[in-house]
Amino acid sequence: MPPPHDSRSWNKLWAWLGDDAHAMTEAGAVQVCTPEGWTIAHSGDWIVLSVSGDFHVAHSGRTLDA
Repeated sequence: MPPPHDSRSWNKLWAWLGDDAHAMTEAGAVQVCTPEGWTIAHSGDWIVLSVSGDFHVAHSGRTLDA
């Protein structure tokens, strides 16, 4: 997933995901249709298209503020 400010990469991502994704109100987040249901992907996460044609989200190691 690209950083929120990278509009060029976001345009490419939306074209690639098509109807299998929905915009989120949170900047840098997208909801992706996976075999397990709708999954939220954030900037830094990987969205992978498997051989079966399904999308999968691999979450990056994010740190949370206390």
